[in-house]
Amino acid sequence: MMNEIPSRSTLLTRMSAGFMVALLVFLSSCMQEQHADPGSTFHKGLQRDAWRTLASYDEALLKHRETFRREVPAAYWDPGIQKLQPLKVYTHRGNLVVVQCATAETEHGKYIGLPVAPFHPKAAWFSRKHAVDGFVFRPAAGTGVFNYARTLPAVPHYHR
Repeated sequence: MMNEIPSRSTLLTRMSAGFMVALLVFLSSCMQEQHADPGSTFHKGLQRDAWRTLASYDEALLKHRETFRREVPAAYWDPGIQKLQPLKVYTHRGNLVVVQCATAETEHGKYIGLPVAPFHPKAAWFSRKHAVDGFVFRPAAGTGVFNYARTLPAVPHYHR
């Protein structure tokens, strides 16, 4: 039975596994500075710092050292993120949000878009009319980095 042709599901499984391995190898090589494309900005600056922050937190989650929470604990913040003096750091649609100022109704800070995230803010979304999940974006220094203002959803108050 050496000449057996594998079934379609077996072929798809093998192709999917191969694709995932290739994707992981590619993404890993993108993040190593010595192998990064010199035309790319993903290997430097705040995007790199955001990636490292999420990677170290994800690693802790995978090794069961942490339980998932929306906020990224300070222990996993990359030094570049720490320099921004955040009040808190969390993810939004695959990107990193660094809160630098907050009130009960609003927050402000840096929104760092990652090329691998499914959501990419646009600098044109600078008015409340174009807000996404309460976020309004303005371009900041660095590729994929935005200053943001966010109107937080109202917390319902229950009266007895």
